[in-house]
Amino acid sequence: MKTIDLSKAKIHMFDGSEEEYDVSKDLAEVIFKNTQSIAEHNFSLELYKNPVVELTDENRKIIETYSQKHFKAFAQVAISRLMNEE
Repeated sequence: MKTIDLSKAKIHMFDGSEEEYDVSKDLAEVIFKNTQSIAEHNFSLELYKNPVVELTDENRKIIETYSQKHFKAFAQVAISRLMNEE
């Protein structure tokens, strides 16, 4: 199973440079504060402790749902690239 490290999201800046950004704690906090699902709640607790997650279909859906709803576009792009890397 593929894993991703959400502490290593690469933000592409205006000048073409890249900055590495840890989105794991921000994402965990957003999920924790907004979910009504026990499974998502548990995912947020684990994500807060460890930014490396298995990219199961369920985890992918959680990450996509909350990043699209609560993060700015530049962070959404960085997370999407991270999930779609080979």
